[in-house]
Amino acid sequence: MKSSPGSHVPLFKMKVQEKGRIKDIKEIIVRIDGLPGCMNGQIVEMGDGVKGIIMGFDETDVLALVLGDPSKLRLGKEIIGESEPFKIPVGDSFLGRMVTAMGDPCDSGEPIVAENHFPIFKDSPPIIARAPVDKFFSTGTKIVDVMVPLAKGQRQLILGDRMTGKTVIAVDAIINQKGRDVVCIYCCVGKSMSSLEKVITILHDNAALEYTVLVVATDNSPVGEQYLVPFSAASLGDHFAFKGRDVLVVFDDLTKHAWAYRQLSLLLDRPPGREAYPGDIFYVQTQLMERAGRFNEQYGGGSMTFLGIAETLQGDLTGYIPSNLASMCDGQIYLNNALFAEGFRPAIDFTLSLSIIGGRCQPPILKDLSRRLRAEYAQYMEIMRLSKLQSGLTGEAEKTVKKGEAMMTVLQQGQYAPVSLGEEVLLLYALQKNLLLNIADDERKKFRHEILAFAKDMNASLLREIEASGQMTVEVDRGLDQVMQAYFGGQK
Repeated sequence: MKSSPGSHVPLFKMKVQEKGRIKDIKEIIVRIDGLPGCMNGQIVEMGDGVKGIIMGFDETDVLALVLGDPSKLRLGKEIIGESEPFKIPVGDSFLGRMVTAMGDPCDSGEPIVAENHFPIFKDSPPIIARAPVDKFFSTGTKIVDVMVPLAKGQRQLILGDRMTGKTVIAVDAIINQKGRDVVCIYCCVGKSMSSLEKVITILHDNAALEYTVLVVATDNSPVGEQYLVPFSAASLGDHFAFKGRDVLVVFDDLTKHAWAYRQLSLLLDRPPGREAYPGDIFYVQTQLMERAGRFNEQYGGGSMTFLGIAETLQGDLTGYIPSNLASMCDGQIYLNNALFAEGFRPAIDFTLSLSIIGGRCQPPILKDLSRRLRAEYAQYMEIMRLSKLQSGLTGEAEKTVKKGEAMMTVLQQGQYAPVSLGEEVLLLYALQKNLLLNIADDERKKFRHEILAFAKDMNASLLREIEASGQMTVEVDRGLDQVMQAYFGGQK
């Protein structure tokens, strides 16, 4: 390779090859003698179709993670190191497909033609590449859109105990992007094959696969792939974001990613820390989460929104991995075991859920209608707690309880049934005007199920205006009032 005197040639552009030999094999970690000029993240060729990635080194040896079948390796086998980072294929043709952490299709479909190759390990975009996060991201989950709103380019953590509905919220967000020109990437990390098949079936039944890429490493995949798969999903997201597209990436789940990295680190003989996790687990997952954001026109003008899922143990939010992830995200959605046991779906605890930057992007009409909901919910929960200790309620307390019960009924939602902005506005408007206080709970549920269809039949242009402007104009207020009068007048 020729270059002018004194010019700087990046190492990964020089295509330097070095040779070494396998000195030791420990499951999926290989100790290599040689490769004096290697770098972390560099790819190595181990022969017989097996590749590896450099994970560390000391004064004499190099440690590499095997990406393939380690049974094909033998002591003394020659290893070739190339001075280039580990890259995966990317392209628009990945939409609607399921691929591994290596970018290889695993859905029995045709081979995928790649448009480009992106490194899976990279620095987060610099501040000069970023644009203000000021666009609302609709998830279709009423509680999230109303109480914990998200913005395009935000990093949001969904956490809770096992089987409390964390994946449901993320999958609803994917389904809700239909027709919104948003590319969705579902990253499966360490979950069972049956759980993955269920998600695929739901996405297929809701016609969401055509704008979704599935990047998977199930619990029976090699631990190295479980460690790499979130970074591969982020690189696929980079491809679309740099082309000006809005991207949603769901990591399901990051707790199992931390487990995989802990296992790798122990095999690499790194000293364990708290709960046997290595000291750099925070850095590794921060390196991943900081790749989200909204980018300026010079860098494509797209955005990447991350929804990370983490598992807690008996509701403990101070666990090592959940607290780490919460500190590197822009907010959290917490699912409460007690609410789930009471039958409230989704079991999101308002008091422990927050969004740091989403509130400024929330449509003004939602912001106006939900301004006092959090405070009213807190009052309702406090009165319910006190009512268990003493009998009898004052008139004001009874009114607060009725409003709280109406709120809980309105905000409940079935699985895989995202709602539109128009439906959210209709429900909140009835709640704000106290139209649901003095009716039976069955009538409230009936209202929740029927009001959208009723409004479409009566005034479809009103719903289109709400979706288009997101403003509580005089005309919108009058239209909502007329719909409510017609609905409740017809019920008498």
